[in-house]
Amino acid sequence: MAKHFLYLTNDKLTTLVWGGGSIVERNVFSASEADSIEFGEYIAQHAASPTYFVTDLIEEDFRTDTVPHLRGNDRDAVLGRKLAQLYRASNFRHAIVQDREEEGRRDDRVLYHAITNPDLLTPWLAVLEKAEVPLEGIYSSAVLSAGLPKELGLFFTHTLLVTIVPDFGLRQTYFQNKQIKFSRLTPIIYDEGQSVGSLIAAEISRTWQYLDSLRYFAGGDTLEVCMLVHARDHAMIAEAARSFPLLKYRFLDIEEVAAKIKLKPGPVSSHAEEVLVHLYAQSSIENHFAEKEQTRYAAFRKAKIALYGVTAGLLAIGAAGAGFNLYQAAAVSAEIDKREPQLRQLKTEYQAIAKEISGQAAATDTVRDSSSFFRAQMRPQPAAPGVFLKELASVWSKYPGMQLLQVVWMPHHDRDFTPPSQAAAPRAAQSIRSEAKAIQGAPATPSPLVAAPNEGDASLPGNKFEILIVEGSVERFKGDYRAALDSIDRLLGELNKTPNLKASAITLPVDTRSGALLRAVQLPQETDRLLFTLKIVRDRGGV
Repeated sequence: MAKHFLYLTNDKLTTLVWGGGSIVERNVFSASEADSIEFGEYIAQHAASPTYFVTDLIEEDFRTDTVPHLRGNDRDAVLGRKLAQLYRASNFRHAIVQDREEEGRRDDRVLYHAITNPDLLTPWLAVLEKAEVPLEGIYSSAVLSAGLPKELGLFFTHTLLVTIVPDFGLRQTYFQNKQIKFSRLTPIIYDEGQSVGSLIAAEISRTWQYLDSLRYFAGGDTLEVCMLVHARDHAMIAEAARSFPLLKYRFLDIEEVAAKIKLKPGPVSSHAEEVLVHLYAQSSIENHFAEKEQTRYAAFRKAKIALYGVTAGLLAIGAAGAGFNLYQAAAVSAEIDKREPQLRQLKTEYQAIAKEISGQAAATDTVRDSSSFFRAQMRPQPAAPGVFLKELASVWSKYPGMQLLQVVWMPHHDRDFTPPSQAAAPRAAQSIRSEAKAIQGAPATPSPLVAAPNEGDASLPGNKFEILIVEGSVERFKGDYRAALDSIDRLLGELNKTPNLKASAITLPVDTRSGALLRAVQLPQETDRLLFTLKIVRDRGGV
């Protein structure tokens, strides 16, 4: 993504568009063109790009001090009060906590810096505000320039980074143990009696004298001067620097530096703004001077991008889900098409067999009764306890104090039939016999599954009812018979409210009939449950 940099000096504003790892566009506006139509049109063209406002001004002040070691909001409050005391006339101010003292209370060492003349920035920022430009922050180039010696591996105990800004301003930034302590920008005023190299060397010498007066150096310390210059200016400055033996110069060829940091094309002069901007664009940089209100459009832009990302993610998930559903639908459709011929073949075979069977006469009464039983009981709707047990479970789950111990189920045509409650062993299936074919010695009472003797050749009755014998217990009894009986009554009432169900008690913990004799029994202490048996009949609707 392209980044838009506005590099402000005292005389001009240089605009640089960075994208794809290089500077793709460069424009220059004089200090008086902030309110010009040309600058307004230029900003309108780049109003959607994230914008970084970098200052490299003479009116930037740097001070170091110590404050008590604090954290969080307490430290922010102390630094805010100190900044307000030092720079009352400017809102463009910032504090950097660098390290701690090694002795005593180990207070924090803090660098305070600010733009002392805010009027230099105000007209440019007004244009950005009017165009709703997403301003990411306002930055001090002197502070950010620490990235250059770090990138080149040229940090020493005492390092003076010297760069040339547009119109030959000389920026000198002093670092002690990789921490910025001081920076100054001085204009290079041409003098017919001195060369430009001599003027630059003299300014660097004065800076060294000032730092020495602040006692930054101990005996034997050397100030390493790292100066970024173009090859054609190197010889001129190097010749003048020889008259200052206490300083150790390291001249950095700006074209070689550009190649090392992969800036293409390289700068054509000793001006360092393109090299510095390229470094700034490749890393995440901390805002120095911009207030929250000034960066709100950048916050809106980030929120918009986040929403777009979330929307795109949801759309991608939806598309993936739709694709999977289509794939599944296609697979199911293919399976249906594959089984369709088999189904048609089975239907044809079934119709042929049914037609053949329907044309045959019942040879015997046994065959007739078997066919009638199949049509009435098995083919229409074979009995199964699944639905019945689900209905029972839905009611029983409302009574956590009861436990289901045993269930006996069977379909029957008589709702009053009561199957035995011992369901432990399965019973052998009874033979279906025609009364007309009964052999001598058979029971006199006809089977409930066959017609009565006087009904002739009537069909077998259908099992209209499902009968369930349920054995359960009331848990955590604690000797309260009244509560146990009440819970059983509520269970019966709940079952009888269910459509097609009729429930009654077979055995209860206490016989409450009027003719029963009640007798107190001393129960063992470990007894904690009461047993009961219910009969539940389900009407299958005449099936």
